[in-house]
Amino acid sequence: MKVYLIVASGKRKGFPILMQQNIFMLGSDDVCQLRSPLPGIAPRHCAVRIEHPKVFVRDLGSDEGTLVNGARMPASEEWPLHKGDRIAVGPLEFMVQFTERVMKKNDAEEWALKCLDGQDDEREVLEDLELMQHKEEFANAAMAAQGILDRLSAQRGIVKGRLRVSREGPVTCVRLLDSFLVADAEIALLRKELFDALNQNGLRVLIDCKQVARMSTAAAEMFGDLARHLHSLKCTMAMCRLAPELQIILQMLPMFENIPFFRDKGPALATQW
Repeated sequence: MKVYLIVASGKRKGFPILMQQNIFMLGSDDVCQLRSPLPGIAPRHCAVRIEHPKVFVRDLGSDEGTLVNGARMPASEEWPLHKGDRIAVGPLEFMVQFTERVMKKNDAEEWALKCLDGQDDEREVLEDLELMQHKEEFANAAMAAQGILDRLSAQRGIVKGRLRVSREGPVTCVRLLDSFLVADAEIALLRKELFDALNQNGLRVLIDCKQVARMSTAAAEMFGDLARHLHSLKCTMAMCRLAPELQIILQMLPMFENIPFFRDKGPALATQW
């Protein structure tokens, strides 16, 4: 299967770009296979990855984001692509197309224009697109893109039971995946998973409670036990994205007098605690 990105707007509308590697990176940096210096395009903006017979796109943490069919995709997460989908990278827009045909340049351009037939786009984007020409460059760019994707995967972390554990700089981030911390048996299992995952000295641990919607008194006491456990290991602990009514419950416990709470994850990572 051949995967093409067809320029869907501007003066190069209809230009077919064949993905010559399984990973294809777009941005303004020299390492990208497809480059553009236009405003709104990050140095390493997004990457399209082929895993036959499927194709995925991942935003690489760009400030502007990457749009799929007009909707902004989640940052640093892979998104499946289908035939006819449109990807917007800053002011640029591409249609994703698959074909089994092996085509010469002129045939590919004619086929690409037919793919866009009946899909008007009034935007006049005067893009300056530069496509890598040499196979060696494509291979090096694909390796660089794979390295970026591997680092993003490490940041997303590893799922361990009811936890997603990741490293972001010096901070060990633990995201709770359960929404309801109510049943005693479930709380006991979560307690064991937390203690097993956080058993090293000197850690900085951020407990991310974005998913948690309800919490029982037993769950609050379990978090108190965790705070004492980490204190015994000379670790520091903070919590983020906990619902205000649940935060009040925890702050009633003596062990949480010196535990910082943050509304969002970003400020928690940027603050010393």
